[in-house]
Amino acid sequence: MLDLEKVPFSRFGSYFSLAVIDWVDLGKGLYLRAQFGSTPSVFRIDPVRDGKVVSYQLEGSPSRLQMKVDGGGSVGFVIDKNDRVLIKGEGVQLRLEMPKERWIHAYAQPNGVWAFNMSPHALQIALEPLAGKLDMDAPWAKGKGFCYESQRMVATLSPNSDGVFEAGIDMFLTAWLKPTPIEFDTIEQEVMQEWSEWLVGLPEVGEEDVTARDLAAYVNWSAVVNPASNIKRPTMYMSKIGMCNVYNWDNVFNAMAHCEHRPQLAWDQLLVMADHQDEHGKSASSLNRNQVRMTITNSPVHGWGLQYMLEKNPEMLTPERTKEAYTYFSEWIRWITKQRTWPGDRLPYHHHGFDGGWDNSSIFDQGVPVITPDQPAYLILLFEAMEDLAQRIDRPDEAKTWKSRAETMLNALIEDLWEEDHFVGMLKPDNQIVECESLLICMPLVLGKRLPENLQKHLIARINDHLTEHGLATEKLNSEAYSEGAYWRGPIWAPSTMLITSGLDEIGEVQLSRKIKRSFCEMCKKEGFYENFDPLTGKGYYDPAYTWTSSVFLMFAEQLKNTEN
Repeated sequence: MLDLEKVPFSRFGSYFSLAVIDWVDLGKGLYLRAQFGSTPSVFRIDPVRDGKVVSYQLEGSPSRLQMKVDGGGSVGFVIDKNDRVLIKGEGVQLRLEMPKERWIHAYAQPNGVWAFNMSPHALQIALEPLAGKLDMDAPWAKGKGFCYESQRMVATLSPNSDGVFEAGIDMFLTAWLKPTPIEFDTIEQEVMQEWSEWLVGLPEVGEEDVTARDLAAYVNWSAVVNPASNIKRPTMYMSKIGMCNVYNWDNVFNAMAHCEHRPQLAWDQLLVMADHQDEHGKSASSLNRNQVRMTITNSPVHGWGLQYMLEKNPEMLTPERTKEAYTYFSEWIRWITKQRTWPGDRLPYHHHGFDGGWDNSSIFDQGVPVITPDQPAYLILLFEAMEDLAQRIDRPDEAKTWKSRAETMLNALIEDLWEEDHFVGMLKPDNQIVECESLLICMPLVLGKRLPENLQKHLIARINDHLTEHGLATEKLNSEAYSEGAYWRGPIWAPSTMLITSGLDEIGEVQLSRKIKRSFCEMCKKEGFYENFDPLTGKGYYDPAYTWTSSVFLMFAEQLKNTEN
């Protein structure tokens, strides 16, 4: 059973979702949403009887959303393979109200169809009555600006003489073409079959984690969108509630989680940004159907992720994929070397917290550009992955170069950024040392045994300073920079947790690693797959159906089954 306040109803490939949200001007309620650039809410959905909104309960499964109306009546929702939302109701009316927004208007089409031009979102919606009656309230008058527009847009679906209504909702850009009819029950059966197939081959977990594993699998399955416009391959969004994009390090964790379960989908996630790489080697930092953002970079955890994937499923790396990855990563590294490395330096810098994915981490408080210790650590692992790829495509000289670059960067990381018992940042251009209490300065632990043992011990001690009942706080709790619910200034995050435990596992600190993983999984089972969590209470913050959280849960639950047994 889905809780639509935490997990949206959608299906693999769809750009539609239904969720209960509270940040729309029409107030908290059930909304149909479109996964476009700004994720507009298409309709608020309410059952109506005698002109008044009636309360209801929602029951959601992967194949069908059912609205059970108090006092009798029900409404069902399914999404077909062509991305049509089909609505079927009985014993009640249904009101669909589009939130008012400038430059959005409704207009009639032939055969009782109504269309809605959502120009700010590069999207149009068609509402087709299939059974029963559609009444439209969309008065036309001069708006606040210089144009006439729809003052409101409210559709009401009413039952026919048999007590039933049915309607279809479609997206289109320039021309709405009437879809081939598919029966409601047929759609439900098709989706149920697709969902059943998705469940096959999921990570094996302990009995206590099975229910949460299946919910995590649903979050990921339903977050995938089909190729369209800027999306060139099946792509798992970070969410279909809030963060309706793919980001160029979030995607790596999703790829890792499904490398055995769905190898082709996993590969597409790892390489999704390769479809938008410019002549300088820079690839997109985030992406959705309408937008490609190029102006920031991201943490290059891809080498670490690729090595994990190959250990789990070595056969997935075909000759074609090897060449694709080698070209993509070579170009990206070239960009980092030329565009994000100060002349004469050995380590790259960031010019904003966005660049490292730790948006507001305290290491960025003193200014930018700043060299942080996490990015060189990830690059070392990427260089090692490149050495492996070069050997696979018979480029031994290049493999030696990558090996040398990894060794050089490891030496530079320690020589330039290690101070007594911890890593620091370095502010450019004056090479001013940046001290902070962020977990970010512990991220080089992902290098595991590559680090000298004394550095390992100091990092473990510092990690324990960040450890709470629920996991690893991203800022020390006694730090002046710590703030409740403040993104990377305290809350627990899935990626930082997994990167740290990866390093702990490699250096043999399996008991501490297992403790952190179990705490994380228990928190997710209680709260859901939130974007991040309060380190003191475990409360979830921000987006409640975030795929790198569900992906890390899937991997941790599998690892715990293997180690706890």
